[in-house]
Amino acid sequence: MYKSPATYRHCARVALLAEIISPQLPICENEKAAFIRGCFLHDVGKVRVPNDILHKKSRLSDWEWEILRKHPQYGEEILIHQSFYDVNILQLVRFHHERYDGAGYPDRLAGDRIPLFARACSVIDAFDSMLSARPYRMPLTKEQAYDELEKNKNTQFDGSLVDILINISDEEMGLYFGYLNTNAK
Repeated sequence: MYKSPATYRHCARVALLAEIISPQLPICENEKAAFIRGCFLHDVGKVRVPNDILHKKSRLSDWEWEILRKHPQYGEEILIHQSFYDVNILQLVRFHHERYDGAGYPDRLAGDRIPLFARACSVIDAFDSMLSARPYRMPLTKEQAYDELEKNKNTQFDGSLVDILINISDEEMGLYFGYLNTNAK
């Protein structure tokens, strides 16, 4: 949290969303716990990204993007040496920026070659990012974020996982939106 309070809050919200959607995923109880933990840890590699890049108020240069795009690999390197080593978490951290159409990073995986945990985290991560203010843009509304997810089904995101998130009831999403609205800064 010390390095980037905003990243910490984002990770906490992504984990909260993971807890909300996990009952809809085809995974067992032990896998649900790993999925939620992995979503909390998905950006841990950002601790190795220099603060001047991580907290830059304007658009990143190509070189800065190159450095930032290494955070999934950095995260995997950090976690592989921990005692709670879990292959599902490692894969989520490494592959959460892969795209369903194969245009993501770091390994340009596509479709079902991207592990389920990473595909699901990708949707959740993007959704929370869209709803969060950035130095270069205002946050989207919930409806705009849902529209953006719909627009990117089966290109950036696994369409079945987008459908799961979009179809979660407002009542179930209430805890997330309450947390988002009180901890947005």
